[in-house]
Amino acid sequence: MGGAVFVWENLGPTHDDRLRAVAATGIAVTAVQFSGKSATYSWESIASGDYRAVTLCAAGERVLRLALAWRLIRAIRRSGAHAVFLCHYEMPAVLLAAIVTRICGKRVYAMIDSKFDDYPRRVGREMAKSLFLLPYHGAVTASLRSRDYLAFLGLNPARIALGYDTLDTARIAGQASGVEPTPFERRDFLIVARLVPKKNIAAALEAFAAFVERNGSGRRLRICGDGPLESELKARAEALGIGGLVDFAGFVQTREVSEAMARALALILPSVEEQFGLVINEALSMGLPVICSINAGAADVLVDNLVNGFLVSPHESATIAGAMEMLHRDPALHERMAAAAAAAAPRGDARLFADAVGALTDTATKGFPAA
Repeated sequence: MGGAVFVWENLGPTHDDRLRAVAATGIAVTAVQFSGKSATYSWESIASGDYRAVTLCAAGERVLRLALAWRLIRAIRRSGAHAVFLCHYEMPAVLLAAIVTRICGKRVYAMIDSKFDDYPRRVGREMAKSLFLLPYHGAVTASLRSRDYLAFLGLNPARIALGYDTLDTARIAGQASGVEPTPFERRDFLIVARLVPKKNIAAALEAFAAFVERNGSGRRLRICGDGPLESELKARAEALGIGGLVDFAGFVQTREVSEAMARALALILPSVEEQFGLVINEALSMGLPVICSINAGAADVLVDNLVNGFLVSPHESATIAGAMEMLHRDPALHERMAAAAAAAAPRGDARLFADAVGALTDTATKGFPAA
């Protein structure tokens, strides 16, 4: 099969999952990262031996947009790939690379998980996005709302494939294989998120405070993540009277996330803005019920309300507290939801990303008309 090149700012564990899944189908894969360290996430950068990895910039190196575009174009050309999958379509360097790459006769696809409802939209800005997407033949996206949004921006719906925000579910589950089973009554609530405003952690603290007031202090809330709001959230927990029941664990790597999930009662994702929420994939991989914001893209394709978790409004902490209480009081319900979560895990597996890539590149080889 022909080759494909994939471009991200940095290669983290879930990118590696998807790249390995594509390589397993027989496609020659080249992965390009701007830098060896992410500017946003504290994860350990990773690149396995199943594909060729290229880093454009040295650690700490500041590069002009035109220089970054040239390095990216050169890396794509040297890969020999006919299909090019680009993240960060909004960056001028990526736009220039997409234009040049398409002019050179390659098939160019965007990798995007944005949704229309992520935040208020402005007509001028949306028109500009449509122009930025003109060089692309199609896209790999994550949710039903993301697919609709890309169609709204002008991409042909027939060339938009789902499966972008996925991971290796077997890897996630295997990372906690040595964890001893935790009794139901000793399981705690878990949040895995950056401590930034859009993650809405304050609402989860309010919900947990209401839960404790009605049900006592038998369970704890563990928060794994770092970010600028850490001090503020710790102060809020103290003000709510739950400071002694909330553990701020800081950023933890993927293995520790799996281990924390193996010991948890439920995962809480209360975001007011969430393009997808890969942490939901992780939770399902661990057979962990979820309390998920309806604003998360994962709610479209992974969460079945009242089956493998609860879909809640991020603006109503009482609904979050109610979901926590139902799982706390009913071991049988928790067991059923845990089983349903594990059964739903394949819907978030990286093989779907490989299927999406295969479908788009197969369409290209069949002479699908150019956009």
